[in-house]
Amino acid sequence: MRLLMVGLAHQTAPVEVRERLAFSSSAALAQALLSLKETLGPAGECVLLSTCNRTELYAAAPEDVSAQDCIVRLTEAAHGLPADDLEDYFEERRGHRAVEHLFRVTAGLESMILGEPDIVRQVKTAYAQASDVGTTGPTLNPLFHRALSVAKRARTETQLGRGAFSVGHAAAEMAESIFGSLAGRSILILGAGDMSEATARHLAASGANSVLVANRTFDRAAHLAESLNGRAISYDAFPNHLAQADIVIASTAAPHTIVHKPMVADAVKSRRRRPLFLIDIAVPRDIDADVADLDGVYLYNIDDLRAVVDADSAERRQEAERAAAIVHNEAVTFSAWLRTQRAAAPLVSGVRAKMDTIKQEELQRLRQRLAHLSPEEWQVIEAAFTSTVNKIAHAPTVKIKDYAADGSEAAENKLDTVREVFGLGAAEERAP
Repeated sequence: MRLLMVGLAHQTAPVEVRERLAFSSSAALAQALLSLKETLGPAGECVLLSTCNRTELYAAAPEDVSAQDCIVRLTEAAHGLPADDLEDYFEERRGHRAVEHLFRVTAGLESMILGEPDIVRQVKTAYAQASDVGTTGPTLNPLFHRALSVAKRARTETQLGRGAFSVGHAAAEMAESIFGSLAGRSILILGAGDMSEATARHLAASGANSVLVANRTFDRAAHLAESLNGRAISYDAFPNHLAQADIVIASTAAPHTIVHKPMVADAVKSRRRRPLFLIDIAVPRDIDADVADLDGVYLYNIDDLRAVVDADSAERRQEAERAAAIVHNEAVTFSAWLRTQRAAAPLVSGVRAKMDTIKQEELQRLRQRLAHLSPEEWQVIEAAFTSTVNKIAHAPTVKIKDYAADGSEAAENKLDTVREVFGLGAAEERAP
């Protein structure tokens, strides 16, 4: 089995591409994981990370399954898309490079907003979803546990996660550039998720004080509205409230756009030239792109946050370099451990099984010669044999793990020699 990552992200794929591959519901993502598992086979493992900025597949794949196989199955799972349409946007990483990439993503080093803390929650959720449907195992379980641990270390030992820009912070800055002051401005929130709440809180902290929340599940809308001292409205009624809103935050899980040019045009007429600011932080997008053609309407999507990110301080980039060094060293350590597990574990098991077979054969001979011994006496003899075998096996086990961790050609040859000495057959496939 080899470790593989294939996916696309904001660095190479614009939002109109990313939204085509996004999984907007847990059910769709779970179905995609099960479909990918069929491609990977019984021993294969997979985790699918799908956010507004990236869709990435992490897999423990057999040698006969290629990255292209994974891309084809992934795009098929995403609304039956043909792989050829998106193939140019995909990136592929294997082995150590896949490990370091996941560690960087989880630490916020690959986020559109450097140090964005929400990615940790998203990685946790992605891993939990895969674990729940049974597509993780001995490779991806320790990999994702370590990724979350490394992210915590990177944030604890550097200033990367302190005072970091967030989507909400960027939205507030954009709104202030349009209105000058947000004092007394009204907000309409479409979707009651974490990103909507975080964005609304930043806007409220900047002076906006009237909040309406619309969500398909009214109870969730009511809960969020209460926490923001606002009011929940019926989801179907939100077009009627566009004219009263100065700022609209759209972040639903709808598979298609829900805010269209005609409904916004009607709202603009009622606003008598007062500007309307819309920020679409959903992927797939919630707001039709042609809404931006209307006079007095300012529409920003998730990719427009780049302008704010580019204004980030040099100090934060220095902290990112420190965090990147931590991530790199952790990736090297984990990759060595993983290589050890792949190469050493089967061989250690084989050596110990060989010794255990010899132990059992010798005990059987003794039983025939010492049949008069009591069960208690036999327990003492068996314990002594077991202890002896463990002591004999200890040194070979340590050496096997050392050779596997080394990873050099000379060390791999030594592992082959161990297999030959213990009569364990041909050398196994070497891990990347």
